[in-house]
Amino acid sequence: MSALLVSGGIVYAGGQFTAIGGQTRNRIAALDAATGSATAWNPNASSNVLALAVGGGTVYAGGAFATIGGQTRNGIAALDAGSGTATAWNPNPNFGAYALAVDGGTVYAGGNFTSMGGQTRNRIAALDAGTGIPTAWNPNSNNQVSALAVSGGTVYAGGFFTNIGGQFRNRIAALDAVTGSATPWNPQADNALDALAVSGGTVYAAGAFTNIGGQARNRIAALDAATGTATAWNPDANGTVAALAVSGGTMYVGGNFFTVGGQARNRLAALDAVTGSATAWNPDANGPVAALTLSGGTVYAGGTFTNVGGQP
Repeated sequence: MSALLVSGGIVYAGGQFTAIGGQTRNRIAALDAATGSATAWNPNASSNVLALAVGGGTVYAGGAFATIGGQTRNGIAALDAGSGTATAWNPNPNFGAYALAVDGGTVYAGGNFTSMGGQTRNRIAALDAGTGIPTAWNPNSNNQVSALAVSGGTVYAGGFFTNIGGQFRNRIAALDAVTGSATPWNPQADNALDALAVSGGTVYAAGAFTNIGGQARNRIAALDAATGTATAWNPDANGTVAALAVSGGTMYVGGNFFTVGGQARNRLAALDAVTGSATAWNPDANGPVAALTLSGGTVYAGGTFTNVGGQP
């Protein structure tokens, strides 16, 4: 499992699977949030689904597929949330999208592509949610974009790049949502980013780095959204953090770590958003966690584990 999102009582899942929720479902599925059973929605992707986002009545999918929703769609598609069929929206990149974010009438995509919608767009693009045509927004990243988050007039990007938005930015950047230019915000991560989340005046970053925002921070950090400096929050994970989901005063994290927040936590943990300490919540996954999403009082997790929360 590589991607999860919840919308309207449905959990949408993407990954490499061929069966889920008691049904044959190739790499993408809709699951009843109460029962876990697969619904009739079945876009049937030809290869891995790595990213999901939702906007209006549309589910956007990114990945390595060439067909999905009954149509030829290379690496990115818009699927009708009711029927699962691909809409006419078809940006047709030369490589798939690994990260997606929807903000109003714009779909932001990140990955390893160098063309999108018939335009040169290096690894990051903004697409019209109605037409699929790239907007003029063009930050022109020099390497893979793996994570995206949008807040206000800013698009946060993370990945492997060292130049984006016309500036040197090591693996994390804030981009003006109108111009695509990098803002002065510059935390300078020393290794790749896998996940981003924004809450209030804080940008949370996760990945393989050990230094970010001017401080030693092992694989997870909280960055001041104004200055880019690391806050005192320091859970200090001993392995890669691949997924983030924040709710109120709690940050849920998934990855391939065994200690975080000062406690033994196998691959899945809840951290106090103020102190960074691990809470008592401890599902103890027996394999890596790659995706997290929240709804109400439930945390949905996906990955390669076969046992979590004391259950197979």
